[in-house]
Amino acid sequence: MSSTSVATAANPQILIDKLPAAPANWERNEEPGGIVEYRLPDENSPCTAAKIAVRPDILSDAAVRLVRKRGCSDAGSDTFDSLDAAVDEVGRELNHVLAAVNEDKAR
Repeated sequence: MSSTSVATAANPQILIDKLPAAPANWERNEEPGGIVEYRLPDENSPCTAAKIAVRPDILSDAAVRLVRKRGCSDAGSDTFDSLDAAVDEVGRELNHVLAAVNEDKAR
């Protein structure tokens, strides 16, 4: 079982600075404590089509926690030991969702 560890969590300002800009229709919002949320609006639902929240992970020995939502439902989470690995994954997730949305629109 992991223990609470502020010492291993990513520096909030460095996390904010390193995360990518929001591509295409994604919206990026920064909140206190290093929390960055990416939202993809949904015209047909009060929930977002997709949301990715990234934050320093003070609940475990990981550096960063990434939480996903699809519509109004949770779609899983991951933790990353390094800031660079988390930043890479956020970029991949943002682009992956855009590709899936564009594919659905093409059908």
